[in-house]
This record gives sequence, C-alpha cells and structure tokens, in this order.
Amino acid sequence: MEIEIPQVENPVVEEMQLEIANGFVRMQEQRAEGKPVVWRSLLVPAEIFRAMDVATVYPDLLGGNIGVFGQSGKYCQIAEENGLSRDICAVHRCTLGLAFAEGKDELFELAFAPPDLVVGCNFPCVSYSKSTQHVAKMYNAPYHFLDVPINTWGDQIPDHAIKYYVSQLKGVIEFLEMHGYKLDMDRLKEEVAFTKTLNALIDEIDTYKRATPSPMKPYDSSIALTVPLQITDKTRILDLFTRLRDDLKDRVEKGVGIVENEKLRLMWIGNPPIVDFNLLSYPEKHGVVVAKGLLELLTGFSLDPDLIDPDNPLESIARAHLLSPANPTHHGMLNYILNTVDDYKIDGIVAVVKRSCGQLPASLRLSKDEVFDKTGVPTAIFNCEGSDDREYDPVDARANLDTFIETLLVRKGA
Repeated sequence: MEIEIPQVENPVVEEMQLEIANGFVRMQEQRAEGKPVVWRSLLVPAEIFRAMDVATVYPDLLGGNIGVFGQSGKYCQIAEENGLSRDICAVHRCTLGLAFAEGKDELFELAFAPPDLVVGCNFPCVSYSKSTQHVAKMYNAPYHFLDVPINTWGDQIPDHAIKYYVSQLKGVIEFLEMHGYKLDMDRLKEEVAFTKTLNALIDEIDTYKRATPSPMKPYDSSIALTVPLQITDKTRILDLFTRLRDDLKDRVEKGVGIVENEKLRLMWIGNPPIVDFNLLSYPEKHGVVVAKGLLELLTGFSLDPDLIDPDNPLESIARAHLLSPANPTHHGMLNYILNTVDDYKIDGIVAVVKRSCGQLPASLRLSKDEVFDKTGVPTAIFNCEGSDDREYDPVDARANLDTFIETLLVRKGA
C-alpha cells in the first residue's frame, strides 16, 4: 500500500505549513550571516533562544519531516550502518542518518545544517540527550546538557525543584554567552509575555476544537502547533493563530464538522504515525473523528498561561514546564487524558506502541485501566511503529482501527 503525503485542509493552517518551510530557509540565511547554528529539543524553553536570536535546528522536527515525506527507512538504515542500534528512537535515527548521509535529498539538504553548538536535555526522554551527544561528537561541537526534573510531586511543585530548574536554565544562558551570544533580560521578559499571550490564544482554539461536530482535522492540529517554532515574527504568529481561532469559531457556530453525522470521537495517545499521518483521518470513513492527539503536547506550546509571569521569566517558565503534561510521568499524563476524555466527550482511546520509544508505551496499560475505571471509556492498545516505514504496516494499522471502531459503534448502539 502506497503511503500518501498528508494535505492540510484549513486555509489558515495551509499558510502555517508554508511558514514552517520558510523557517528552514531563514535558518540557512542566519547561518550564511555567520551565526552559529544550535541544535536543541522542541521542549527546551524557546524564550531563551528567541531572546538571544539563536539560529536553531530542531532534530525532532527534522526527523519527523523525514518520516512524513516517506524517507524514514532510508535514513534509519544509514544510521544503523554507522553503528546505531535499531532500538534507538526512530525519529532520532532519521536525524542521525541524515547527518551521516553524504548525499542528502534536496528537500532535506535545505532543512539540514551541521551544529556549531548542541543543547541536549532529558525532556521528554533520555534518548534525546544520547542522540544529541552523538551529533555533538560527530561535528566536534560544544555540548551542554539541560537536566529537567521529572514531576513526581503532582500539582504542587516544591520550591527546590523550581530553583534547580532555574539554575539549569541559567546554565544554558551561560553556555550560549560563552559562545558569543548575549541575553537582554528585558527581551527575555518580552518573549515570556509573548508565550503567555500565545498560550492563552491556543487555549481559546482548544475550546472550539472540543465542539461536536469536530471542526478541525487532526493533521491540521499537529501542523498548527508546530509553526511557532519556525517563525521569528511574533506579530505574524499571533495573526495566524487569531485567524485560526476565528475560523474555528465560525465553523462551530455554523455546526460545520470534518465529517457529516459524527458518530464517535477518539483520542490518540502514544506516538502518532509520522510515516502515515493520513491514518489519523482514516476513521472518518466510519463517521468517526480523532478529536484530540498527543502530538500537540510535544511541540513546546502546551503551557498554562496562568502560570506564566513575564516579570519573573525564568521562574514562571520553569514552573509551567514542570507542570506540563509533556513532563514524563504517569500521574501527569493520566490527568491530561482524563481531562481530555471529559472536555472532548471522547468515546474511545487509541493507544499505539512505538517499538523504539522507551517512554510513552510504558504507561499505556496503566492509563487504559484507570481511564476505564474512572470514566468507562475503553482503550485499544496495538503495535504501530509509525516513525520507521520499514516496520510500519498500513493494512494492519487500519484493520486494528476498524475492529476497535466497529466495537465502539456496537457498544454505543450507533
């Protein structure tokens, strides 16, 4: 079965997708101006890097796009031929394979730039820190590690954890300043204020996305929450998200959904099928929608705006990040799922196991049992290595969805 590259449907999101591509061009322009290129995770606080005008490459975004454009098997294979285990995260193998490749596809040649500096971290997974160390060694680039505390405390983060994380963020600033960058504290406050405004706007959008019928395709949602990473013009970002909010509001008020006669609403947890994003829209042939997906958490823009205080930039960003559901603990993820089930009126949860992920699959069975006990909403868990097309079976994935959806329809009497 040939996999088709997904297409966005919302016209505002189509503009956003173009901006993502333009972001790679801007990075190359900054590089040509002599600015060092810094590799960092999507989840390292962006405010510091924006305030210091850092030219950034996101290895996670780069590896993900390799999968979207159907080249994951090729670049994973290159990584393995250069000594990497097949058990390493497939997204990271894609990125490392691209770094190893002597002849890169034209599209990825544009998106790729060797690092001058590397900032690794353990948020959301240890695999990221190990992969970035490999890249730093490959290019002899100075490396800095950001240690993010895992939230084992729940909703009340102790002061010592906040202070520790702030010290870690200051370490990132010092590392960048050692290599020619300079932080203006007023600029940092401005960037934190922007983050607060943007996340409040994203919260408004999320409110409209909860409507029945669902007004937004799952792939469109994923693209929308990636675009702030690639645009440096804050006015442009707010304009795009304001128009997206207004578009969704109009659809909700008119009762326009992505399918007619919506029968069921699903939540997708676990890693999304990057090599086949169309799988998220496949249930629509049954009159079923994936109303919410976990990928939205992994772009760095899932922060509670009420926790963000521009006058205390590092402290408030630290607290917001530690309380984000992306912080890898079962407690935080379970609460996020339970709230989503309630807010989005979810009928069933699709939980996929990505073989090369050492984090998310670990809690799926625990989440399945607790969500069912507390809400009565069932979860289907099945294997789906959606980041390496050599291990992905689209026929099997669709058959698993068909079986689960048919069971849910019978259960609901639909």
